[in-house]
Amino acid sequence: MVVADNRAYDYSRHEFLEQPKQQEKQSPKRNQKKKSKHRVHILNIVFVFAVSIFLISRYAYMAEINFNNKQLDTQIKQVQIENTDLNVQLMKSVNLENLEKVAIEKLQMQYPDVLNQIVYVQVQQVEADVAVNDAYHGVEDTQENKYLASIKNVIGDVLKILD
Repeated sequence: MVVADNRAYDYSRHEFLEQPKQQEKQSPKRNQKKKSKHRVHILNIVFVFAVSIFLISRYAYMAEINFNNKQLDTQIKQVQIENTDLNVQLMKSVNLENLEKVAIEKLQMQYPDVLNQIVYVQVQQVEADVAVNDAYHGVEDTQENKYLASIKNVIGDVLKILD
């Protein structure tokens, strides 16, 4: 008996025809994945752009502050120059001869007599300082201050030698 070739039940052709349909069904999922990837990339780009705009604005603000500081410095220098000029004008306007004339005539002032009105007083500085220190501090505090003063003098001498 001869077996007839029956192609009625051959499904290979049917599977071949259905494969593109399956690929078409999968392609929207791929498009969705691509769209979501694009969204992630766009969000990253927007984030980087926002951060860069923020940083640039901060640097612009710092530059503006520096510019304002420089303007204020120049204004300060101008005012200082004007102040010194005004002080010079003030010193020039004070005439010592006129001042002397006003003091003698209007205020009845006079020069001191060298022999009778000038008195020189000699004060011993050390004794006065000790008396004042004893009045406000105890003897121990005074001695401690002397030690500190002597240490300070030694350090000053060493610094002078090093210079």
